[in-house]
Order: sequence, then C-alpha cells, then structure tokens
Amino acid sequence: MSPELIALFERLRETATYANVLFDDVNATNSDGDNALHWAVSSDDLAAARMLIDAGIQVNQRGDLGHTPLHEACAAGNPDMVMLLVQHGADLYAQSEGDIPFTVARLSGHDAICDLLRPTMDEAQRKDPHVWIRARISHLEREIRRLKALLE
Repeated sequence: MSPELIALFERLRETATYANVLFDDVNATNSDGDNALHWAVSSDDLAAARMLIDAGIQVNQRGDLGHTPLHEACAAGNPDMVMLLVQHGADLYAQSEGDIPFTVARLSGHDAICDLLRPTMDEAQRKDPHVWIRARISHLEREIRRLKALLE
C-alpha cells in the first residue's frame, strides 16, 4: 500500500465508524459493510475517492441498508463524485432496501444528479431491456441469503 493510502486509513481509524477496522486490505469494511469509499463519498473527498478507486477498492460495495457509494453520492448531490463512480463501474441499478441511486437523488432533491444519470441509464436499458428486472432479482436473492443466514 502506498504511504498516502496508509495515511488515509489511519485518518479513518480515528473515526468512530472505522475505529475497529483493520485496513490490511483496501476493501476492508466496518460492521455495517461500508468500505473506505463510502467514507470518502460521504465526506465529499474526491481526491480520497480517486485514490481508493486507483487502489482497487470495490466500487459497488454494499454497506449500511445496502447502500453503495453511488447511493451516498446521489444523496449528497455532488455531480463530480457521481460521475467518478459511474465512470469506474458503479452499478446504476444497485438497490438498497428498495431504492436505486437515481431514486435516492430524486428523494434528496438533487434533480441535476437525475439529469446527469438519465442518459447513462437509458443507454443501459437500450443494451438490456431487462436491466431493471435483473436488479430486482439480484436484490431479492441477496435478501433471501441474508434471511437464511439468520436462521443458521
């Protein structure tokens, strides 16, 4: 790991949310499943987000309530962060507990983010008319696995 990445992880360990995380891997997560990219996005730290992406962090990591970093970026309304994530493979149709990032942006009053995402989403739907159905199935399968794990 680069010295800059190590310094970033040391900063994160000073927060209550990441205090107990052993950052021996760029994809380490806290107890909610949030990785360091969730923090960079919610902190509006574009440089940290770029550094983490360049280091190979999981862009579509599901954290608290199933939110991906793109959900967090859409809630915050930072178009540069949203585009950075989309350009690096963020799943536009990732569902949290029912909402995709576009819906999170709309509910958060960030209509400009919706306008930014719409062409990319339209293109994805042209390529795969069933992208939304596949996203729903994926969400439901994840929920079934989670519930089965609770039974064990």
